[in-house]
Amino acid sequence: MKKLIVAVVFAFCCSANAQNIPADNDNTPYIEVYGTAEKEVVPDIIYIAITLQEKLNGKADYTIANQETKLKKALQGIGVDLKNLSLADASSEIIKYKRKDKGIEERQEYLLKVSTADEVRKVFEALHNNDIKEASISNVDHTQIDALRKEVRIAAIKAAKEKATYLLQAIGEQPGKPLVITEEAGRAVPQYSNVAFTGNLETNAGTDFKKITIKFSYYVKYSIK
Repeated sequence: MKKLIVAVVFAFCCSANAQNIPADNDNTPYIEVYGTAEKEVVPDIIYIAITLQEKLNGKADYTIANQETKLKKALQGIGVDLKNLSLADASSEIIKYKRKDKGIEERQEYLLKVSTADEVRKVFEALHNNDIKEASISNVDHTQIDALRKEVRIAAIKAAKEKATYLLQAIGEQPGKPLVITEEAGRAVPQYSNVAFTGNLETNAGTDFKKITIKFSYYVKYSIK
């Protein structure tokens, strides 16, 4: 489920007569490498946005209060802890708006946190069976995302060092101290793939997610000993 891909491109230049020139001199021999590491993980934090909507037309069955009770009962019925259900905006009130010829409507949005694709499938089926039609995946994350980012960063910079080492060994040289280390712009933040909900609620088809892709790249300039 997890894949680590390391790709490195390189460019280096050196001066044949510069072995004893100080490291801060422009004539110092050096090698430049790019180290890139990538890892894919299955999300284990999945947020489902649920919207309840009522029409004040005299039918108590359609009030948000009744629908919320129905929603909570349905979620409990499939083993969902209601502690994971919250208002999308804890400080918000029910939003009222007018629609011509249809009276006043009220809406309330909730966020439900689950951990697996199977839980998502069960939630969407429960919502469908209880005539709650406005729901979608709003976001995904991973409980170990910080540790994973650190792991990929380390892999990327190690890849750069490894590449510099074996390239220089091929010509009888060794890398010295790093002169410059730069995390490449645009790659500092993990690249999260889009979420795909492919389940057909009426046929109980499965649910699938694209993996979260975490990718970092470093430019490193080493002096040559």
